[in-house]
Amino acid sequence: MIHWAGIGVFVIGMVLATPQAWAEKADRDKPTMIDSDRLNHDEQKQITIFTGNVVLTKGTLVMRGDRMEMWQDAAGNYFGIVTGKPAKFRQKRDAVNEYMDGESLRIDYDGQQEIVILTNNAIMRRLEGDVLMDQVSGDRLNYNNITERYLVESGDGQGRSRMFLMPKSGTK
Repeated sequence: MIHWAGIGVFVIGMVLATPQAWAEKADRDKPTMIDSDRLNHDEQKQITIFTGNVVLTKGTLVMRGDRMEMWQDAAGNYFGIVTGKPAKFRQKRDAVNEYMDGESLRIDYDGQQEIVILTNNAIMRRLEGDVLMDQVSGDRLNYNNITERYLVESGDGQGRSRMFLMPKSGTK
């Protein structure tokens, strides 16, 4: 039985304090490059396992971790799981000088729906250049790259979900 009072669940729209800007649209048409110390590919199953200093780059999207499993469905959509201590991702937002920056022990990526799921000590930051604008954290964080909305959940015994907002410069 789920005790909702014990689980901090927040649906947070990124448009609360920012102008609407989607993730860098040009990234969708960019090639994907993955560097690692080692890779093991199974052509029949269409799955590749990368290990050691894994870095995925697709336009402004950069994901880093110790290990990544990546596979492709029949329609050509990519899916992946990145693990690390921590696993990280960063992507520029479209039309503004802002980046979304996240980290957790595990990152699941759904290329079809453009959803990133961070689990275990998940943190997501919105940065203007290198300046922290806001930050959310929890045990699990679902981030929709298209709508730039996310859901943050804290697990049982994992503390609470938390949001940190910086005041806009020039406000009194």
